[in-house]
Amino acid sequence: MAEIQLTKIRSIYGEIKGFLESLPQSINAGPYIIPKFNVDNYNSSVDNLSGVTNTDYSRFKIPDSEIRSMTNIRIVKSQMMGVIRKLEAEYGFNSESTFNTSPGIVIFNKNQNEMSLQINYTIDNLIEQGENKESKNKLSELKEELGKTDKNWEKIKSILIWIINFSKELFLKIIPIILEKKL
Repeated sequence: MAEIQLTKIRSIYGEIKGFLESLPQSINAGPYIIPKFNVDNYNSSVDNLSGVTNTDYSRFKIPDSEIRSMTNIRIVKSQMMGVIRKLEAEYGFNSESTFNTSPGIVIFNKNQNEMSLQINYTIDNLIEQGENKESKNKLSELKEELGKTDKNWEKIKSILIWIINFSKELFLKIIPIILEKKL
């Protein structure tokens, strides 16, 4: 559950960072203003963030008193930068550790009939992290076989049996990769 929440927070963080990156970098060149629609979208993202994290981030919203049909960019940028910096400090976003954390799987249950997997690693990552040469070779064989259009299911089965006997943890990491390929 915590991994799903973190993924949602990371998504909102990316959305807000995207808003900020779309704004002109230099605000000294002129009186830049932002349409109300964009400000409303940003404020909505902050509301979503507050709901997902169960933390009040409303102080980072653009105050209603400042929202006009066109809002000054300085106000908007300072609020966006504030929430981005806070998320980076609290969750370690935008740092090397964000991308070097151990791989994870996030499962979203969209409705009763549909489920979505988000796999934060690939078979190549597993090969690189392999414990020994034999496991790396077996994973490479599996990758090669899965990449073929005419798969040899007996070979895949024998590799999977070897993997489960070698490491239950590795086997559990491989299964979502196979499912993702919609075999």
